[in-house]
Amino acid sequence: MVDKVEFESRGRNVRSLLRRATTAALGTIMPETTAPYCSLVIVATDPISRPLLLLSDLAVHSRNIAATSDVSLLISSTAENTDPLTEPRVTMQGRIVRNKDKTAAQRYLRRYPSAREFAGFSDFHFYQFEPTRAHLVAGFGQINWLEAADFLLPPHFFGSDEVELDIIDHMNRDHRSAVQEIAAMSPNGQPREGWDVIAIDPEGMDLRAGWQYKRILFRAAVSTPDEVRAQLVQLLRGARN
Repeated sequence: MVDKVEFESRGRNVRSLLRRATTAALGTIMPETTAPYCSLVIVATDPISRPLLLLSDLAVHSRNIAATSDVSLLISSTAENTDPLTEPRVTMQGRIVRNKDKTAAQRYLRRYPSAREFAGFSDFHFYQFEPTRAHLVAGFGQINWLEAADFLLPPHFFGSDEVELDIIDHMNRDHRSAVQEIAAMSPNGQPREGWDVIAIDPEGMDLRAGWQYKRILFRAAVSTPDEVRAQLVQLLRGARN
């Protein structure tokens, strides 16, 4: 029997892989032959950790999706100088659907601002992956299937998407030096300056400096702006001690 702590840890492992990912392998079905087709895609996540993609109608995978929306998505850890097969990875099954929500588009473009030149083209569209279940390989002997409810977070944790944007703008505009101090806690060969907050969710926040990304975890889950502020204060104190 799996205890609650271990079960919740599996969900966090899936979300961690999703939040830190920049690329994924998208598996679709070719309607002419029913043969599988796999392609490289750039991926972001929405607040509850569902993957977001920007795809061109001209791509083979988009034509496949138009015929059947059932797809698979593989995301793996990107640790360097290690055996890839020893690193965590997750394969998800589900459906991919068009997402016309401006907030989702903004979230994707904050992570990949260079995509703005394509996002305005009439043949490019944002998509949202709706997972039904996930196959998590977290390490040797740590292989489990999870249902979507086991790793997706509840929606609207702030009450509205505008609250997240307000916090992001406030941090980048009024507390930029504090953001740099927090980012410097785990350099990992990354730049010490130039970081922007690009996303906030109940478990942490994402930072970007060019094509470098950093995931900062909160010490406790948040659901209100005041709780976010308290966690940021704790992180800053930790960075200064």
